Amino acid sequence: MNPKKRQQVIIISSIVVIAVVAAIVLIAVSGQTTASTIDFATIPQSRTEDGAFVLGSPDAPVTIVEFADFACPHCQEYRHTMDQFIQEQVATGKAKFEFRLFPTTGGAMSEFAGRVGQCAEEQATGSFWRAYDLFYQLAESGQYNDQMGRIVAERLGLDYSQILNCTSGANQTTTDVALGRRVGVGGTPAVLIRYGDGDPVFINFGGQTYNSGGVPYQVLAQVVEAQ
Repeated sequence: MNPKKRQQVIIISSIVVIAVVAAIVLIAVSGQTTASTIDFATIPQSRTEDGAFVLGSPDAPVTIVEFADFACPHCQEYRHTMDQFIQEQVATGKAKFEFRLFPTTGGAMSEFAGRVGQCAEEQATGSFWRAYDLFYQLAESGQYNDQMGRIVAERLGLDYSQILNCTSGANQTTTDVALGRRVGVGGTPAVLIRYGDGDPVFINFGGQTYNSGGVPYQVLAQVVEAQ
């Protein structure tokens, strides 16, 4: 092989190798999920009278309520804001965070996720918030399907058969949706505020009512500070 042809082969081979490496990196990146860095076990956990899942000190003066769907792309993006809120406002005792599942994009799969999360908690206290994080990861990685209950059970060390048997009677999502509709939620994410034991209301701050989409972190922080 003459030098010129050998050089062409080397160049072509290099291009092929670079393309393969780039493809592998792209696949790896696309498959990444954004697991929360929050240690939920270190934050007080409770449930409202109607069963909603809550993080934060019972003595916190105000509660931020999020209606969301794990499969909703906007909810997945906004989760990073809520993680910051949990770390800086909830874990420090300034506020509580109440999660309400409101199926939109996920439809029946999100209803199933809600039943699995509820049943996981009934099987082992503290499991809901770990499942909450997993559902977002599964939705972001294309595994948000009828096998996610089994995956959650395996990763949390729970009995999947027991969870499956429980799901037929789990109705927390129905309760969450009913509340959301009553207070005017029409899409996800929807972020409201609850004072005391009253119904949550849309946040009004600086002359603006945040009745659609996520609320900026700085607004949430200032609303909490005002309490």
